[in-house]
Amino acid sequence: MKKYAKILGLIVTAASIASMTAGCSSSKSGSSSASEVQVTEEHTTSDITAATVTANIPEPVRSLSDTLPPPEELFTTKDISPPLVENDAEINLMGSKAEVEGTGVTIEGSTVTITSEGIYSISGELTNGQIIIDAPEASVHLKLNNVNITSGTSAPLLINDAKKTYITLGYNSVNSLTDGRSDAIPEGEDIPDAALFSRDGLTINGGGTLNIKGNYCGIRSKDDIVLTGGELNITAGCDGIKAKDYVAVADGKLNITAGGDGIKASGKDENAPGFVYAEGGSFDISSMGDGIQAEGIFCAKGGDFRITTAGGNDLSGGYKNTDKEMSPDDIGSSHTGLPEVFGGEAPNSKKGIKAGTEFNISGGTFSINSADDALHSNGSVFISGGSAVTLSAEDDGIHADNSISVSGGMLRIFNAREGFESAVMDISGGDMRIFAEDDGINAGDGTPSSHKEDPVEGVSVVISGGSFYANAIGGDGIDSNGDLTILGGDITVNGPEHGMNSALDCNGVFIVSGGTLIATGYHDMADHPSQSSTQCSASIGFETISEAGMPFVLEDESGKELLRYAPMHSYDHVVISTPLLEKGKTYKAYAGDGGEGGSFTFTVSDMVTRQGLQTYMDKFRDN
Repeated sequence: MKKYAKILGLIVTAASIASMTAGCSSSKSGSSSASEVQVTEEHTTSDITAATVTANIPEPVRSLSDTLPPPEELFTTKDISPPLVENDAEINLMGSKAEVEGTGVTIEGSTVTITSEGIYSISGELTNGQIIIDAPEASVHLKLNNVNITSGTSAPLLINDAKKTYITLGYNSVNSLTDGRSDAIPEGEDIPDAALFSRDGLTINGGGTLNIKGNYCGIRSKDDIVLTGGELNITAGCDGIKAKDYVAVADGKLNITAGGDGIKASGKDENAPGFVYAEGGSFDISSMGDGIQAEGIFCAKGGDFRITTAGGNDLSGGYKNTDKEMSPDDIGSSHTGLPEVFGGEAPNSKKGIKAGTEFNISGGTFSINSADDALHSNGSVFISGGSAVTLSAEDDGIHADNSISVSGGMLRIFNAREGFESAVMDISGGDMRIFAEDDGINAGDGTPSSHKEDPVEGVSVVISGGSFYANAIGGDGIDSNGDLTILGGDITVNGPEHGMNSALDCNGVFIVSGGTLIATGYHDMADHPSQSSTQCSASIGFETISEAGMPFVLEDESGKELLRYAPMHSYDHVVISTPLLEKGKTYKAYAGDGGEGGSFTFTVSDMVTRQGLQTYMDKFRDN
C-alpha cells in the first residue's frame, strides 16, 4: 500500500511543476487536478535486452520439505495395519475395579498398569481410574473396544515409559477418555497435562471412535504422534493434539475444539523443530489459538482441512467481498461457538496454520476462517499441485517473512486485510482470486514506511504463469516495494476507488515480457510498465470516471474486439499489456460500449504508449 507520505513528501516538487502541468490539466469530479498530466503518445526509445528482464528475477527459493523423513518412515506397516495375532492379555474394566486374563498387567484398585511388551485388548468402564503403561524399551499395543475411562486425579490413559505405543480403535467401537481435573497444573512440574499423555512415540489407528474431553490438552506426546485411522473427537481447554517431535497423519477423522492450538508440534530443541505432515485424513478444527502450529515445517500432500480460529474473520468492520462468490459461513470449521479456554486467557496467536520455517502444500483442500493470518510462515510458503485453498482472514490471507511461491492449485482468498504478504513473490501457475481490504499483493521486507519510496533490495514480484485476479478495496492491487516482473500468465487487477493508491504500485523496475495484464483504477498514483519491457503496453487515462461495471474495450484498427473487461470498481485509468499490442499498429480503447466514458485511437510506437491523464509521478522516474 502506498503511504500518504509519498504525496506529502512531494508537495514541494509538485508545486514546482504545477506551471508545467496547468496547461494540460483538467478539473474532474473525484480527482485531484494537481496530479493530472495529459499525454498524447510516447515516442521515446530504449535499448531492450534479455538481460534487462532476467536481471530482475531472483533465484528460485528451495523448499525444505525434502529434508523430512520419507512417508515409509513416518508411516510403517505396523502404524497402518494392526497385527492380526492373539492378545497377550484381556483387560475388563468394571467401574471402580478391573480384571485381567493374561500376563504383563498389574491391578491396584481402579489403576491398571501394563508392564511388559505385548498386545492388550481392553473393554469396559472405569468411573474414576487410570490405565498406565510402564514398560521401558517395550513396544505396547492397546486394542480399545468400547472403553470409557474417567479420572479426576491424572491422565485417564498415561504412557509413562515405553519404546512405542500403538492404540487401535476397534471397528465401530466408541471409546472415551475424560479428564476430570480442574485445578491448574503447577508450572515447571512434570505432571501429565492431557487426557491421553505419552512420554514416548504414539500411534493411533483402527476403525472406531475415540472421544476425548478435558480442561488440559487432549492428546500429548513428548515424542511423535502418528494417526492413520479412526475418528477422534477432542474437546480441550488447552491444545487439542500436541507433540514434541512431530504429528503425522495418513488417514482418519479429527474433530477438535481447543482453547489453545488445535494441533501443535513444538520440537525437541531449536535444532530440531517439530513438524506437521499430512498425506490424508479429515481435519475439522475450532481453536482459540492457532488451528495448526508447527515450529518447523508444515507439509501436506493431501487431506481435508476445515479450520476456524477465535471465531474467524470479523467482517463487521472490514471489507466484505462484493463478488458474492461464496458466503463466509461456508468457510472454516463446521463447529459453531467459541471453545472454552482453560484459565480464561486466550492465546495471542490465532492463525489458521502457522509454520516456523516453511509451509508447503501440494495437495488437499483447505477451508480456513482465521482471526489472524490464515496461512503464515516465518520462512517461506509453497503452494503447488492439485491443492484447493479457500481463506477468510482478519489479517493476511497468506503471510511469509521470506517468500511465497505458487506453481499450481486453486486459491481463493475470500476476505483479508492483504491477500499475499512477503518479501519475494514467485507465481508460476495456479488459479488465484484475491479480495482484499488493503493490498492484493504486498511485497516488502518490513522496512519502516518512511523509507519505502526507494526500491528495496531483495524485494520482488515475479509472475510467469497461472491466472491471477485481485480486487483491492482500499490499497494497491499489486504493490512491490522492489521490482515487478511479468513474464506470463493472465493477470486482472481491480484497484481502489480513490487516488491515494492504485491498481499497480512498483518502487523498482516494472517489466512486462509476456502474458496478459489488465489493471483498472484511478490515474492519480497509477504505475505502468517500464520502457525496458519486451512486450508492448498501454497506459490510458480518461477525462471522466466510469462507474463499476462499465466495460473497457480494446479494438484493433479493423474494429475487431481484442479485449473486454467490466471492472468491479469505478475507474478512470487502465493499464493493458498483451501480445496483441504490436508496434506500428493502430488501436482504439474506450470506456462504455458507446465510448461514453472516453475514447482514444492510438498507434503503438514503443514498449509503453500513454494516452490521456497520467500520474505526475512519471516526472520522477525512469520510464
